[in-house]
Amino acid sequence: MSILMLTFAFANGQISPIIPGIMALVGVILFVVGFFKYREYRVLADTPRIPIRGVSMGLSHVAGTTTGGQPLISPLTQVPCYYYEVKVEKQVKKDNQESWEETHHERAEVPFYLQDDTGKILVNPEKAEYNLPTAFWGELRPVTMLSIGRAPRKVDASLGVPAPTDDRLRGYMNGTYSQMRAAVQGSNVPGAKVLDKGLAVAQKMEMLGVSVGAGGISMDFGNSTYRFTEFCLPAGRTTNVLGTCTENPSAADETDRNLIKKGENEKTYLISTKSEEKLESSLRWQAILLVLIGVAAIVGGAAIWLHSAHQL
Repeated sequence: MSILMLTFAFANGQISPIIPGIMALVGVILFVVGFFKYREYRVLADTPRIPIRGVSMGLSHVAGTTTGGQPLISPLTQVPCYYYEVKVEKQVKKDNQESWEETHHERAEVPFYLQDDTGKILVNPEKAEYNLPTAFWGELRPVTMLSIGRAPRKVDASLGVPAPTDDRLRGYMNGTYSQMRAAVQGSNVPGAKVLDKGLAVAQKMEMLGVSVGAGGISMDFGNSTYRFTEFCLPAGRTTNVLGTCTENPSAADETDRNLIKKGENEKTYLISTKSEEKLESSLRWQAILLVLIGVAAIVGGAAIWLHSAHQL
């Protein structure tokens, strides 16, 4: 990023004083984030994993199988899970350059139990940081492009499910209309049938790429490409949890006395289906890259400022 902005600034012959400031600020932010990421790595590496039965109050690292409770169903892969996150992006073209613009972001999570050979413990995932492999990544292309190759799609093989079809992806995009129609159909208010027909028309229009908003009617008739990304924490999956153990205020019995959540003093709270070795490696490399990019942005900003001041 620093090199690109530096080249752009030099190529135009004029350097705005805002550019080095922005680069330096971004560099500092990335450096700080990298530092905290490295701290997470060190906390994980220095906190030995213990059996669930031997967990004590305070920072704890345990591993086991996710179980219990009422699992969610992930929207795209349709697998039982305790957490999912879906991001939808639309391919847009501005100034003859293509980029991806986020159009939808959804996330949900529910408490679950972590169980090993020695016992189980309740996990409250609120405010946790998830480090999970991508469950699904793929594109939904316009109908006019279906004959030009296949849209790239990849699903996590360990889930044992096929990649979502075009119909499922389109159905997910129209989920809002489906929920509204279901609510209308289940009501007895006057004019419900007329309203349902109107929503049905709007739903079909949306599937064709016709949307109605404050800016008027947008009609691309499905000529846009969308990219979908989903992460999930499947039920029945071996999972590492690094968090703070406290007393469970709603314990069902003597074996349900403890609870893992984000601590008030120790802010590190990680949930990952990766092995301990892969998780440590992932955090370490994230920290290194963030710090290096941050330093590069700071140096680049300083170089631009020196050049603008005719000192370089």
